[in-house]
Amino acid sequence: MILPSDIHSSWKLFFTQEVLSILDEVENKIGIANSEEITPAVNDMLRFLTLDLSKAKVVILGQDPYPQKGVATGRAFEVGPLRSWTGSFRNTSLRNIVRALYAAEKKEFRTFNSVKNEIADGRFVLLPPNQLFKHWERQGVLLLNTSFSCNLGKPGSHSKHWKPFTDRLLDYINQACPDLIWFLWGNHAQKAVEHLDLKHSISTTHPMICHKRADDFLFGDTNAFEATHKLIDWTGEDKKASSGQKQKRLW
Repeated sequence: MILPSDIHSSWKLFFTQEVLSILDEVENKIGIANSEEITPAVNDMLRFLTLDLSKAKVVILGQDPYPQKGVATGRAFEVGPLRSWTGSFRNTSLRNIVRALYAAEKKEFRTFNSVKNEIADGRFVLLPPNQLFKHWERQGVLLLNTSFSCNLGKPGSHSKHWKPFTDRLLDYINQACPDLIWFLWGNHAQKAVEHLDLKHSISTTHPMICHKRADDFLFGDTNAFEATHKLIDWTGEDKKASSGQKQKRLW
């Protein structure tokens, strides 16, 4: 069964008979009986359902889980095996997320290796990768993919199976929490919500590839982390007692 055993009560109204039937179809189509060929682990696919939806502030919408074995965690963009920023990893999206976090605080762009050195010597405070995404969740950040599983080595292989569920999920979240801020990173995320009337959203390119353009994730006109820094402590350092430096804020 792909549903967590400890679903939070705030999701109760979402689970209509229609939604439950759709989930039954998903289980059959993705072949959950052969779960060793699927990522992430079955118990982690819908882990966001254990969170209190009424306390959600931000949705970060990704595409589908990392297709490598043992990497996907059920949290969009989190790299499971990574324990330290100084460890070796090639995930470009996560590297650029770190660079964007740095740019939001320091107001300058640096290479990932440069930022990594500043983390190592304490000039830039950032929680380790195995703590950072949990820290976001505790503050009300939903880290969602539009597809919640895939076959190992085959990205996008389950997208069409999850779409009916995802459509209803995103609609429900928007209706239940109309003041949420949606981070829409890339065309896929933007298309997934095009049928919804979102009150607050920040649309950029996907963090995988960054170029100097107005809607770029890293170099664009709006840095999503900077725009919401008063709502979420993105790095793990409480900025309430900051130096008073003025920052661009959308909400």
